[in-house]
Amino acid sequence: MGAYESVKCPDCGGEMISRTGKFGVFWGCRDFPRCKGTRDSEGRSKADREKYKEEQQRERDTYDRDVEWHRNKEDNIHWNKK
Repeated sequence: MGAYESVKCPDCGGEMISRTGKFGVFWGCRDFPRCKGTRDSEGRSKADREKYKEEQQRERDTYDRDVEWHRNKEDNIHWNKK
């Protein structure tokens, strides 16, 4: 998201401004310190980031299961050959 786009606070719905902290650039609620709403530099709220992490983990788990299934299938083919 660009610096001039309208980013809404995930907590209060208010306007957010670009800020810089010890971990880099982020969006912070203009109503700080009354509202502690933040978004990352890409405009994702904490809930959005958690959802993204869960989706990525599900994709990794599915990939790992698929790889394991194919390995087991190949092992069975090799054992059945005589």
